[in-house]
Amino acid sequence: MNKFASFTIGIMLLAHPLYAVEVEAEGRAAGDAPAARQQALTDALREAVRSGAGVDLVSESQMENFELQFDRTFSKARGYVKKYEVLTAGLTEDGFYTVKIKADVGDKAPAANDTLTFQMMAREHEAPRIAIQIDEQIEGVQNGTLSSDWLRNTAIKCGLRVVDLNNAQGHGGMLAKRAETLGRTTESTLRKDGVVSACDYIIEGNIVGSAAGTQSFYGSKAGKKYSLGLNMTVRDAATGAIVLTENPESRDILIRNVSSDTAAAREAVRQLMEGSPRIAESDSGWKLIRRIFAHWAAEMDLGATIKLEFVGLDLDTANKLKAELEKQTAVGAVWIRSIDAAAVSVLECESRLNAPDLAKVISGILPGYGLDRSEKRYLSFRKGMVNKEQEATAGNSGEKSGLDLWQIITGVIVTTVGGISALIFGIVKKKMGVE
Repeated sequence: MNKFASFTIGIMLLAHPLYAVEVEAEGRAAGDAPAARQQALTDALREAVRSGAGVDLVSESQMENFELQFDRTFSKARGYVKKYEVLTAGLTEDGFYTVKIKADVGDKAPAANDTLTFQMMAREHEAPRIAIQIDEQIEGVQNGTLSSDWLRNTAIKCGLRVVDLNNAQGHGGMLAKRAETLGRTTESTLRKDGVVSACDYIIEGNIVGSAAGTQSFYGSKAGKKYSLGLNMTVRDAATGAIVLTENPESRDILIRNVSSDTAAAREAVRQLMEGSPRIAESDSGWKLIRRIFAHWAAEMDLGATIKLEFVGLDLDTANKLKAELEKQTAVGAVWIRSIDAAAVSVLECESRLNAPDLAKVISGILPGYGLDRSEKRYLSFRKGMVNKEQEATAGNSGEKSGLDLWQIITGVIVTTVGGISALIFGIVKKKMGVE
């Protein structure tokens, strides 16, 4: 075999993933809480890796509580799983959220850390947008942004899109001014109030730190010790739902061989965010990134949870809507959250349909309710409200009915006139002796 042929075969082997094996797997998690969907998907991916690669990710990660640490298993599983397809997903009668997938599984994870795995995921789908709002107060550091800088740089490396809310709000203000100039008062008000969302996830919270003195070992150069604590929350920007709250115990971190207090504080923050192999669950920053990816994957592959609000919806109608929606193949589950027939009733629907398409399905089930407002993850309906499509349909049918009525009236007139004419013509014929 010549070198060119060997090179060609090598390229073909690289291009064609012969190392991957296709398996089907199922994952389950108890309850209908939003985290159950992510846990069930993670469980299915974990089972796919166990079947396809022979690796038990739970024992490999030495996890004590799968439910609390599923995001770590999720990132490891996605390193083995090259691609997967959700076959079925939804809440079963026994109260478990169940996900069944078909996956191509490789025998090795692509990297020791999560960065390459998340880059791969970001390329598969449109990466989510995140905003970072952290108040940082670390002794010896003025106007600190050390934790924000770490999160921003790490998120970008992983393929996430980082949004500066100040610039986004400034752009929103420009668009609001434009709408005001054009006389679009409602649009201008909504943009000024920030109703138009600029991101998908918000990381918010605070980090505090104090210098806890110096420490040296066996006569070596003294290192600077920091006591650091953080309290951070990841929120879904569209719904305000909390995806993760991270509030670990404060950590004392010793930093040696640094040139300044700022450099020491930066290294301490890096260790706090990246974690230590000797301290379980110490990687607070990575945990935020992993949970965003786990939540985002569940929304993309299992369907987004869309909030439905109805003005004037009673319980019987809500149950009818729930039953009909759950017959749709693209709907995983429907939850009735609250009923107030005199005010606002709230349902939530897990749907792989986008919001406008889901609104059309709902309008077909409940024609008496019109769409009042539509956003990416939110739909509002009002009883007795007529949609523009319904108005057009009603207008066309009204015109048609009107035309039919005039046709009837004209026909009656013609018939009547024709009858009178025939009578007169008959009398004239008789007077003239014409048969």
